Amino acid sequence: MDAHETLIRATHQQLTSVGFVRVCSDDHEATPHLLPQYEACLAAAEDEKPLQEFFTKNPSMLTQQLGGSCRWVRPQVPLGDAYVPDFLVARTNSVALHWTMIELESPTAPLFLKSKGKQNRPAEKLREGLDQVAEWRRWLAANTDYAQRRRQGNKEGLGLVEINGYARGLVVIGRRADMSSDDRVNRQHLSLERQTGIQTYDWLADEARRAHRNSLAAEEPCDECALLG
Repeated sequence: MDAHETLIRATHQQLTSVGFVRVCSDDHEATPHLLPQYEACLAAAEDEKPLQEFFTKNPSMLTQQLGGSCRWVRPQVPLGDAYVPDFLVARTNSVALHWTMIELESPTAPLFLKSKGKQNRPAEKLREGLDQVAEWRRWLAANTDYAQRRRQGNKEGLGLVEINGYARGLVVIGRRADMSSDDRVNRQHLSLERQTGIQTYDWLADEARRAHRNSLAAEEPCDECALLG
């Protein structure tokens, strides 16, 4: 067994033991059924709560944007007593494990202020989402050993293998139709500045369609599915 296969097996064992589920974006049967349900949920949602519930029941709709193959997903993961990311997502890549911390904000929230002279400033909910990600990173940097440590004996940890303060952040907020061209430019600058992805809920639907097209063309199962079944 090579290093990549060892990583996949160890990741699956360790993360499923602390409540993560494995989902694969190469599953070309799920998306055609889930996508209309997601878009209906999004159209009716007045805040992020119904979307949180939808992604908890259907995590593959949340992970398609992270590329092909399998991901391990868990909602509402406590980081100590202070912080609870909406979702943590882990993926294997070569011989490393990579993490994404996801914050959901309201699909009806604007991304930027509309007042004259303040259009490049993030609006309240986007600012809160970005601040949340920054706080999670600070907590992880200060508590890396505890976060990574397996749950065993009297040295209980969170079992978040290889996670650290450099984990990728993603804030999902708003709708594409509500964004101006200036908003898109400002979003790009702010995302680079805060080192955190900023995307609308419509983007998740687009990425699901893209992943579905790619899965139809795939001739082989992903590495994780081939190894774990």
